Amino acid sequence: MPYYRLYLSAVIICFALSVFAQQPDRTVLKLNNPSFNGNPGPSRAFISGWVDCGRSRFPTESAPDLQPGSFLVNLAPKEGSAYLGMVARDNETWESVTQQLRKPLTPKQCYTFSLHLAASARYSSPARLSGIAVEEAIASGVKLDSIQHTSPIVLRIWGGSSQCKLTELLAETDEIKNRDWKKFDFKFEPKSELNFIMLEAFYKTPNPFPLNGHILIDDLSDIIGVPCNMGPPLVKISKPRQSTTTDKLTYTVKASLINIYSKKDILFELNDKLFTDFEFDNTTGSLTAIIPLKKGVNKLRIKGSNTEGENEARASVRYKEAEDIVAVVPPVKNSTQTIEIEKELSTESTLEGVKRSDLKKDLKLEMKNIAFRADSTNIQEKYHDSLFKIVRFLNSNTDVIIEIGGHTNNNCDEIICNKISEDRANSVMNFLVKNGVSMDQLKAKGYGREQPIASNNSSYGRRRNQRVEIKIIDLDN
Repeated sequence: MPYYRLYLSAVIICFALSVFAQQPDRTVLKLNNPSFNGNPGPSRAFISGWVDCGRSRFPTESAPDLQPGSFLVNLAPKEGSAYLGMVARDNETWESVTQQLRKPLTPKQCYTFSLHLAASARYSSPARLSGIAVEEAIASGVKLDSIQHTSPIVLRIWGGSSQCKLTELLAETDEIKNRDWKKFDFKFEPKSELNFIMLEAFYKTPNPFPLNGHILIDDLSDIIGVPCNMGPPLVKISKPRQSTTTDKLTYTVKASLINIYSKKDILFELNDKLFTDFEFDNTTGSLTAIIPLKKGVNKLRIKGSNTEGENEARASVRYKEAEDIVAVVPPVKNSTQTIEIEKELSTESTLEGVKRSDLKKDLKLEMKNIAFRADSTNIQEKYHDSLFKIVRFLNSNTDVIIEIGGHTNNNCDEIICNKISEDRANSVMNFLVKNGVSMDQLKAKGYGREQPIASNNSSYGRRRNQRVEIKIIDLDN
């Protein structure tokens, strides 16, 4: 082989190895019980997924608390049913929790992590040095401020080589003073291999006096491997590029987000309201969402944030009814009649092809324009228009109550068939509710393979039996 080819091959190999070496380890470390769900109460010695480290250091002290509801704390959870409350005390003790990671954090690799923090206006707990309880303070006239654990403190995040060992300080916040939940983003650059993560309530240093303070913690993210030289995010909406017009009731939005690795770092707004029903692939940075459209202009805003900054993009989709809908309007004689016709066109007068006047209690209607892939409960986009027709019908006929029934063929065990049919019925019901139908008008039930309408001995019959039906439960005639 000529020397120039050998040289070129060597350059290509070196370049490839260099690029590969710069790629982040796409580690996604999921934490156990990241929202501290459980039964709220004081001094929870056992919090699912977590270990109390405070009492290993201070054996006579109590364990952290699951809030809300104790010590006059009433802030609603950011996620789930509960959140963690930890205190620092005037006797120079403080609380902390830890858990073992599913895979160690390694040096020469960086990670992103986020959580939500807040501080309550009240956190009434006995002061250790004074030893005064809340009831005693009220009775004796002592100011409650003297035993309120409300001095601002900080959260420290540690990595440990073993349980409860403070091996390496990964991050520390400023004093937490916000009364509502606020998201905090962190970037870890460990210097050694760390097997545990620890959350610790602590005083702001340097501080000559210990404090009675507390911190509330909820909604922890995954720990995700990222490039150490990660720059600020870049958000680009590729569909629609700026603005577009459609006569469809839904629109598929596509966007790319560079240097964003978690769905929790994305803010998606539709018509100035938070929209969370979108998919995000943190390995490619691609975002996809199927959005319901209202008449006129629908505004989109997508913002990404990381430890280096934030960036956003905006676009709009105009929904305009198809021209052939206008063409079917008959000539009218006066403006009152025009208003009535326009009102009728804005609603649905039929349910799965049956006129409202022909509906009756216990009538069953097969949803012929919806089907599921084998063993799937996800509703494909091509069926959304049919479901939106049902949305419009139920919203304009609020007296009609329906049952959504899921059915399967006999190609599964009874238990599995029942579960699949129930999940499919719930998928349809959840779609209707999410798009404005009242839960009072809906019920969902899975019938499994109990009620075939065709023979299961042929592929055609099995397809027929794998269906969703609407049953009229009640209506005002």
